[in-house]
Amino acid sequence: MSSIFPFQAGTVEGPPPISSLSNSKWTKPEYTLPHPSLQFLFHLECDMETFRHIGEGPHGDRSTVIFKGGRFEGPKLRGEILPGGGDWEIVRDHGDQQTAHLDTRYNLVTHDGATIYLQTTGTRTGPKSVLEKLGDDTSIKSDQFKMRLNLTMETGDPRYSWINSSVFVASSGRVGNQVIYDAYELL
Repeated sequence: MSSIFPFQAGTVEGPPPISSLSNSKWTKPEYTLPHPSLQFLFHLECDMETFRHIGEGPHGDRSTVIFKGGRFEGPKLRGEILPGGGDWEIVRDHGDQQTAHLDTRYNLVTHDGATIYLQTTGTRTGPKSVLEKLGDDTSIKSDQFKMRLNLTMETGDPRYSWINSSVFVASSGRVGNQVIYDAYELL
């Protein structure tokens, strides 16, 4: 699937010169903004129960899954995922393609006892024939579909208060009964 994207992983497409965006009258075309960069935050593995299919409802074809726990580690954060969180996803088909709209909530506990609330939203998209086998076929590789997340974290622990005002994203995948991702802080 990576061949359909014009950029390699880890690159940032810079904006074109504002003067080339000619459909609007810009009042500050000389005002330049910094290009964002990503700093690795942690690697995470989340163990899941079996998905429960709810069915076609007013918002789409919904399924839920409860998280059993897991682990995460990076240079500034490490610890465990508490059991009991979950994902409330809605799946939409577009011909032979499928998109799952992900909506998760769970708690992390750091190695030194801080509790962090983590909520993610995002999408998992790719060929329907691939995505429908993710829970059973562990030979499916992460480059056969795309799964990207926006992470919102919060804590009352002053040692980790920096996460309350930061922006985070993740590149993710699903292998059998696990969700695995690498989280990054957007700088």
